[in-house]
Amino acid sequence: MEFDSTKASIMTVTVGVIGLVVNINVAYAVKKCRTFGHAFGTLCLSQTVSNIGNLCVFVFLTGGVTLIDPSWHATYLGRRSGQLLIFFWEASIFTHLFISINRAVAVNFPVKYNTIFSENRTTNVIIGLIWFISLAQAFPYSFPSCSMLFHPDTFTYEYSSSTCGKIAEQIGDLYVSITVVSIIAVLDITSFLRLHQLRVHHTDRKTKSKELRLFFQACTQSVLLMFCECSFFYLSSFSENIWFAFVSTTFIWVVTHCLDGVIVIVFSREIRRIILRTAEVSVIHPSATHYHTTIRQSAVIKSETQIST
Repeated sequence: MEFDSTKASIMTVTVGVIGLVVNINVAYAVKKCRTFGHAFGTLCLSQTVSNIGNLCVFVFLTGGVTLIDPSWHATYLGRRSGQLLIFFWEASIFTHLFISINRAVAVNFPVKYNTIFSENRTTNVIIGLIWFISLAQAFPYSFPSCSMLFHPDTFTYEYSSSTCGKIAEQIGDLYVSITVVSIIAVLDITSFLRLHQLRVHHTDRKTKSKELRLFFQACTQSVLLMFCECSFFYLSSFSENIWFAFVSTTFIWVVTHCLDGVIVIVFSREIRRIILRTAEVSVIHPSATHYHTTIRQSAVIKSETQIST
């Protein structure tokens, strides 16, 4: 089947918009959620913000610009879309790393967890570090010779062929991502083994259930991240078909950030309750207001009728 960049744009924008709706609702719910705690909740919020950032780039700067004026991608400003994607992607993987660290400490060293993560200042420093590292990772792409180029005809991003571009691709992105994802995998495995040991000895079912849900949420998000990484750097090279290249790179990238928000909703009852409660209020409230207004209007009309008679 012949590749159609318009169809690819529509697919990307559609998934991106769905992802934005999901992640914006998750961000709101995480802010309201009490069961996550300050540290884990703030890290989840950071993760959701990185998802929203990447999805905005895909919707407006990647898909949207391709539908309106594809030639804009060749300009310096047009190339900033790739830089922004790298920035938010690095924020995503480093936030995942600290989420795995958070869960590993909570499961393996519950007493020390309160010492390490009880202070809000510690969490704020971690968040600041995550976004500073992400900014440093994305900064080299500011140089024209190092910028990522988006090809509208194949709907894929390409690293610069210059020395700067190769260093940014191999060391700044690939090796760093592999290292971070490997550490996440090790942390998740140790957490899983420890949780398995605690299944028999842990008497507090409520606490055990909460830790299991938070762990599997973080673990599922990590697996999704690893698959996206493997698809982008390895699976995409298995075929020269343009549709395959698009699906295994750009499309899987936007799907990853969409599903990342869905995972939070699936694994957290309170997040679901907050989102559904907000949706119910937004639907019921206008009709209730209209109902009370109708009663007032009826009362006024009745009163005026009685006076006239």
